[in-house]
Amino acid sequence: MRRTGGRRTGRLILLLLCGIIVGSMLGYVLSLFIDHPIVAHTEPIGLKNPVTLNLTAFTIVLGFSIDINFGTVVGIIIGLVLYFRS
Repeated sequence: MRRTGGRRTGRLILLLLCGIIVGSMLGYVLSLFIDHPIVAHTEPIGLKNPVTLNLTAFTIVLGFSIDINFGTVVGIIIGLVLYFRS
């Protein structure tokens, strides 16, 4: 019996990551040419200062940050549409 659940989850993550990357670049390029607040505004989401866990032998630094703009949202929507169409 074939298991396809894992492949579909991997495809979803791949399409969302591609959508986020391409959408962020598209939003940045559009903000250079179009001076409108909805295109030029970027909202950072994540940790301002990463969490540091210092264990004498090694140090672990955990942090995550993403800058969301109009292009990022469009890229996520396109990634979801491509996922549900495939």
